[in-house]
Amino acid sequence: MVDAATEPRLTGSVPLYKNVEPLNRQKHKNYGVKTVPNPFSFLKDWHFVPAISPEFAFACGSYPIVFLGEKKMPVLVMGLRQGTNLFVDENGQFDHEHYIPAYVRRYPFVSATGAGDQPSTVCVDMAADFVVAENPERPFFNENGEPTEYTQQAIDFVSAFENDARTTEAFVERLIALDLLEKKDIKVANPQDPDTPVTVAEYWGVANEKFAALPADKLKELHDSGDLVAITAHLISLQRWDRILRRTSLRAAPQEQAQV
Repeated sequence: MVDAATEPRLTGSVPLYKNVEPLNRQKHKNYGVKTVPNPFSFLKDWHFVPAISPEFAFACGSYPIVFLGEKKMPVLVMGLRQGTNLFVDENGQFDHEHYIPAYVRRYPFVSATGAGDQPSTVCVDMAADFVVAENPERPFFNENGEPTEYTQQAIDFVSAFENDARTTEAFVERLIALDLLEKKDIKVANPQDPDTPVTVAEYWGVANEKFAALPADKLKELHDSGDLVAITAHLISLQRWDRILRRTSLRAAPQEQAQV
């Protein structure tokens, strides 16, 4: 949290977030959040969200957990196509039969890393539908300019998430050092050419053969660090691709009927 005179300049972008500002006790003294009828509409266009390794065990029953890009960033897959989240309906409601990712629960708050030795700054997405400038149900600050209980809980959650994100980066570095990640893909039948399946997803995942071939001392290291739980959860989660494919098919069916 910052004062107006010392407000840092923010650069870069964060998935889901549109207009991020450092939380400021003067600038945002009248702001807060309110209840809206479509609370998860901010998520409906995102088909994956970043994941932290401590949540793998909770998320593996709901989504595939895969690694993407050059940095092998772990994400929870929530859809196959950009612009379609299969777990948020048209009314902005989340399918509460499934795990709500920590990245989503953190919204609209986020941490901005300071340069050098500067501490991180807690920020808020002012573009969130439920962030309001007048008569909020849960204000950010009280009449003395101090964070309310709601805001303090959010700050604590953001701090914990930031720590877990660093833990996750170290986890990925260890996977790379052990050469456990390999390129994988998901293919589906091609109705136009049954002999040539179509690749609908490509990602990095733990190689089963390499994992099974690890010596006992390396497995013990993974066990002691907690990595073994995360790896196991990741491998279990890959069975959730069937759910993604099924939901994609069901979501597409009404659209195809409407075009007939």
